[in-house]
Amino acid sequence: MLSRRFKSAGLVVTMAVATALTVATVGVGVAQAAPPGGQPGELYIPEVDNDTVAVMDTVTHQITHRIPMRQPVGFSHPAVLAVTPDHSKIYSDNFSVAGLPTVGVIDTKTKTAKTIPIFTVALGIFLSPNGKQILVPELGFTIEVIDIATDKIVKTWHYGDVPAGAFPGPDGLVYVGFVSGLIAAIDPNDGHIVKRPIWSGGVATFWYSFANGGHKLYTDTINSIGVIDVDKWELVKTIPTTKDGIGKLTNPGAFVSEVTPDGKKLYVTTFGGAEGTMVIDTATDQWVDTIPMEGAQIGLTFSPDGKRAYISDSASFTNLPTPVGELTIFNLMVSLGQFVYGPGRLVVVDTATNKIIDVVPTEKIPGIPAFIPK
Repeated sequence: MLSRRFKSAGLVVTMAVATALTVATVGVGVAQAAPPGGQPGELYIPEVDNDTVAVMDTVTHQITHRIPMRQPVGFSHPAVLAVTPDHSKIYSDNFSVAGLPTVGVIDTKTKTAKTIPIFTVALGIFLSPNGKQILVPELGFTIEVIDIATDKIVKTWHYGDVPAGAFPGPDGLVYVGFVSGLIAAIDPNDGHIVKRPIWSGGVATFWYSFANGGHKLYTDTINSIGVIDVDKWELVKTIPTTKDGIGKLTNPGAFVSEVTPDGKKLYVTTFGGAEGTMVIDTATDQWVDTIPMEGAQIGLTFSPDGKRAYISDSASFTNLPTPVGELTIFNLMVSLGQFVYGPGRLVVVDTATNKIIDVVPTEKIPGIPAFIPK
């Protein structure tokens, strides 16, 4: 994930390495009432600048555990999560400016964690199409492949560009977004490019979402949303991130997007002076609503039944406008943000109305959450 910014070439290159040791969970309680009707499950929320992963009960909206992602020197900064198909493990990429590069591995039963050393800093973390491996795009022009059964690195693929995302496609290929703004598809068995690199609509293509049965691909870039016809394999339009409909470098960045489980709407978190999370009609590609937020939104996910969206909202002063503001905020996030930022929020949204129904306090800079149903 990423692998879920990891927002521009200069921004991504400023990321450095992270390391951690085996950690134990510490249970904490948050007295936070929740509206009825949320699908039962656990929401894992990486708290980037607290070096923890919080676990929230999705019915009560209580934080039931907080899993430390410690390392002996420096900070771990977990940001993106990838869940195994049997829900027994969650892998996290770790962003930090000090230490050895690692990814974290959480045992969802015991709520404990360990780390796996990798080649260079992870820019995201993603599940392979067959569900048996974890793909780690890295700053060192590589994607490393971790075997889920053994937690060992079994393959390393090298590229001439820095891979920022490595998403499994519905066609069984892996779609790799590069810092340069190109996107390609690779064979998941050997890493060879099988669909030529094309322009994604902007640079630092870290996150993207498939729609229309896999025939359409939305890319999140600086500072627009690309729309790719997967069958023709070409960029067909870009969606600006401002209401005036004009694409400008100073527009807010599209950070992370997800298509609702029914396929009808695309939620897009924003970074860099935006008012909130965008809601786009996937049939028309029109911006139809905005969910107001206080700060930069680092990530989101949906409950499997599609009734709830969970959006990570950072502190209010993390929403500095223009790419300069984005770069400043992001550099602090992956370095010394724990000394600068305040608590964040996990915003719960009713997807039928796009209205906020609850807000749960988190520690500093909540990242891209992952839902495990009960």
